[in-house]
Amino acid sequence: MKVHLQLWRRSLRSPATKAIVVIVMFLIFFHNLPLRGLKIFSPNTTTIAPKHPIDRLIYEQRLRYQDLVKRQSKSPEEAITNYKLRYGRDPPTGFADWVRYALQQNSVIIDDFDTIEKVLHPFRQLGSKHLESRIDSARRTGSRLQTVSIKNGNSSLNGLPILDSLKPVLQNLPDMTFLLNELDEPRVIGSQPDKDDITFQDYGRQPSWTQLTASCQNTDSSGLEGQQQHPRFLESITTSLDLCRNPAYQDQYGMFTSPCTFVATKGLVPVFSVARVSTMRDVLVPGHDYHHESFLNKSDVDSRNFTSKENKLYWRGSNTGTYASSQMKWETNHRARFMLKVRNNTDLFDVGMTAYIQCDWDVCQAMEGAFGRPPRADKSDSFKYKFVMDLDGNGYSGRFYRLLQSNSVVFKQTLVEQWHDDRVIPWVHYVPVTIGLDEIEDLVNFFSTQGARQAEEIAAESTSWVQAALRPIDMTIYEYRLLLEYAALFEKTS
Repeated sequence: MKVHLQLWRRSLRSPATKAIVVIVMFLIFFHNLPLRGLKIFSPNTTTIAPKHPIDRLIYEQRLRYQDLVKRQSKSPEEAITNYKLRYGRDPPTGFADWVRYALQQNSVIIDDFDTIEKVLHPFRQLGSKHLESRIDSARRTGSRLQTVSIKNGNSSLNGLPILDSLKPVLQNLPDMTFLLNELDEPRVIGSQPDKDDITFQDYGRQPSWTQLTASCQNTDSSGLEGQQQHPRFLESITTSLDLCRNPAYQDQYGMFTSPCTFVATKGLVPVFSVARVSTMRDVLVPGHDYHHESFLNKSDVDSRNFTSKENKLYWRGSNTGTYASSQMKWETNHRARFMLKVRNNTDLFDVGMTAYIQCDWDVCQAMEGAFGRPPRADKSDSFKYKFVMDLDGNGYSGRFYRLLQSNSVVFKQTLVEQWHDDRVIPWVHYVPVTIGLDEIEDLVNFFSTQGARQAEEIAAESTSWVQAALRPIDMTIYEYRLLLEYAALFEKTS
């Protein structure tokens, strides 16, 4: 026995054994680190087979995220080559200067701006004369559209968030005119793309689904409706946002049942808006609230350690999203459906409706009778909880960035497309929730128990990513590139 003990002690002193011990300790240490830095983000699931469906989704999306960060161009020459390969054409005038500016500002995204390609694609075949004619026609309607002109590096208006954001690069932009939507709601249905005469119609306080899905007639949704009605967990954001593939949405979302306001055109005209649904043709720009609430005020910084927070999902808000009249079922409002789904499960949820607006008096009373009215909450109250819910209202959610960097896990339910869709990755930066909400309790249960480690990693990574890829300067970079591409639509070809 003494001989064996001596041999064991001697083996511990050997260089080879010491090296093995150091390597093992190194691996254990990094295996347990929160994934806070972009460069060290290496999911532990690369070496451990996923045991739960959510583990698989996290694993797959982390690989996508890693690839997104790694593949970006490092020089104007490389970016030009990648642009030609991606889009099959030369980049717009001024593109090389844009790349240099983006690199100088430490943009982590250089090549992946497919949202810009998507929103401008319907207008590429119209030609400059048709575009100019339609813009002039839309301007004459006076339908809450602002005409913004940029000439010789100066803008015609001041005080607009997008123009304040563009001030550092106005001198680099060609002369142009664009229409800016004053409202949070999208404006361009685009179901009549051949019309040059642009008129706007008020579709407010009435069902809008038929108008919004008029372009879906040729879409094959066979076999998809049932699949989307009863999903386990949300796998494809693209499919989830697609109205044509999800006819069940007709009675599940406020904008479709009875939007409070909805003044839109069936014509096809470029209007810059902060959000849209999949069947609409608005050109996407960053939301007004994101310009002002990109970073928390010093007094609102979340300093709590994630593990010390309460194991519940928190939400406070009003019933926006619908005008609820006596002639409709207020239960179809997506925020009301959320409350009805989770309000009685106080072990997992702390939720409350704090205001009742946009509704007939008797309907407001009925909702308050169903949900009560807790006092209005301070926005820092959500910091006490590991999980926070983010829901669309009348349009996009202006609190999304603030929640992403709050060191809590954001659970997000949305049907709107936004400028950042290329760079905010589900299951990495937030937890996506289906419109049906069937899986919401299972999600909270998972991340409260066996998925606690993954939850901490998502909270840390979302905070890091907001500070790396959703900065005010990143919105400037997006707008700069968007306007170069937009201006190219009007270039006269010989």
